[in-house]
Amino acid sequence: MNKLKSFRFWEKWQNKNGFTMTEITVTLSILSIMTAISVPSYLSWLPRHRLQTSVRQIYDDMNLAKFRAVKDNTVAVITFDKATDTYKICLDDMVQNGSCDPGETILRNDATLARDVTITSANTCGFNNRGLRTTGTDQIVQLTNPTGRNLRIDVSTAGGISIETL
Repeated sequence: MNKLKSFRFWEKWQNKNGFTMTEITVTLSILSIMTAISVPSYLSWLPRHRLQTSVRQIYDDMNLAKFRAVKDNTVAVITFDKATDTYKICLDDMVQNGSCDPGETILRNDATLARDVTITSANTCGFNNRGLRTTGTDQIVQLTNPTGRNLRIDVSTAGGISIETL
């Protein structure tokens, strides 16, 4: 007696190993189309991300300087070097003259910014032992990236630190 087998379409695929050339070609085509669409978007996003990262780094370091000035009951000073796009944070605990002198406590030394981010304008910033901005000129730090986008960090008279888009 002949037994009829039920139709099971997956049985014919059980003994195959690997992928067909058509499957590989379709998969690679889909991947290359997705890459072609996403790479330009990623490349335009990257400079903005680097700028925002650098601004956030300076913002966090300014808060660190403010908190340490209050904690150590002294003055904290942040100096910027536009030529090398670096900055330094120190506690003005030896000779309080508003600058980082030898022998004073260094919180951050030669902190660098993200690649292609430059300091376009910066004043020396500082906080006194109550967390207020030290007297003097406006304490503003402005950063820019190659696409021309500018972000600014502003320290108010009351010691508040804010990030502004220009």
